[in-house]
Amino acid sequence: MSKVNSKLVNGSDAIVPSSYEVESIILTASNGDEYDIKAVVATISVTESLYAGSLQAEFGILDAANMLEKLKVVSGEVLHLRVTRRLTGEQKDTYDHTFRIAEVHSYSKLSPGTQTYYFRCVSEHAMVSQTKTISKRFNDVPGALIERLCTDELNIDPEELSINTETKQTVKGVYPRMRPMVLINWLKNKAYDNGSPFFFYETLGQGIIFDSYENMINKDTYKEYMHSPIHNHNVGSKENITHLASKVLTLSSEMNMSKYINTGNGAYSSTLHTLDTSTKSYNVKAYDYNRDNKYTLNKNGVLPTGVKVNDISLGEHSGSTNFYVSLNALAHNGGSNIHAPNDSDILAANAYMENMDTLSLTVEIYGDFKLCVGTPIDISVVKSVETDEDKRGNDKLLSGRYLVTSIEHIFGEEYKMKMLCKKDSFTESLDNIIKV
Repeated sequence: MSKVNSKLVNGSDAIVPSSYEVESIILTASNGDEYDIKAVVATISVTESLYAGSLQAEFGILDAANMLEKLKVVSGEVLHLRVTRRLTGEQKDTYDHTFRIAEVHSYSKLSPGTQTYYFRCVSEHAMVSQTKTISKRFNDVPGALIERLCTDELNIDPEELSINTETKQTVKGVYPRMRPMVLINWLKNKAYDNGSPFFFYETLGQGIIFDSYENMINKDTYKEYMHSPIHNHNVGSKENITHLASKVLTLSSEMNMSKYINTGNGAYSSTLHTLDTSTKSYNVKAYDYNRDNKYTLNKNGVLPTGVKVNDISLGEHSGSTNFYVSLNALAHNGGSNIHAPNDSDILAANAYMENMDTLSLTVEIYGDFKLCVGTPIDISVVKSVETDEDKRGNDKLLSGRYLVTSIEHIFGEEYKMKMLCKKDSFTESLDNIIKV
């Protein structure tokens, strides 16, 4: 399944960023025999998401050799994918990943001699997680606990991990007999960085990552992508490659910006109620978006000054959302119980999570082996109509700095990436943007 026709020069270098080559797709049968099945794989898609601890992949099979029966594929088999590319004048890039077939589905008999079906796959550690539950003592910060679960329980190579262990507050207790991946998600929800939440996710190019929202949005912007009809570069030129690599092929958005929903979810204001059963103390804390929001992708927030309910700013309606946390400060000697980190950070973390969905764009670009989820990018969207005599200008509402939250790598006739990008703020004040 080598995609090389009219895409390579000098025998190996790609002249367009949509080029790629599948070097091998090795299926390891239940008896240990290995087979390269790339000749029968018609389509490949691999999805990585900020909200998923494992890659998910689908391999579309066009089988005229009765492979299912001959190799006795019943799911659970190992599938190793290796995809490469080298753009002109650059180093060779490689995706090299091992999957487990989690499911064989959508079987169809096109003709007496041809059948089609799909392999739905997950990463090896997701399969390992299904084989065990854990019930033992723990006593450390959430980041360090997650790192040990990855190496000790999921057998993940430390070189494939990038775990931020600088998560505040040591927690102590007993794991309640849950699978490792479920425990990681459980601990992740107790990890905070100056009020910002953490994410545990796997990428196709950079392995498994555990990091905070604050650290993600403080990274340097990876690249600017342009949604523009203008294209005036010669095919095969370096300028053309650069242009295509930063071109937005398609763009869409559900535009589900809703102050109604976000207000009810605590995006702008909320209240935390804590009851410490050991000291019999009850405390109440309030969150105000205008006062407490610290980190944003762009410099302007999401609340126009004129948006009020009952003459009160949305950031001051602290009763719109309530959180209740039970604490027990004396439960452990030398450590806090699992709910303790929520005491100071849950309100801000919830607001960050909700405001991430302020505006989402689904964009399609040509494949980039170096781009992964958790990366900030700039998207410039040209306005639909001219605004002055000299230039059309950018759409101030849609353009801006976004965080890539999911990528579907599509290896078909071309390598393309379908990305979901989100932003929590705007490049200009909404008070100025909405002026006519």
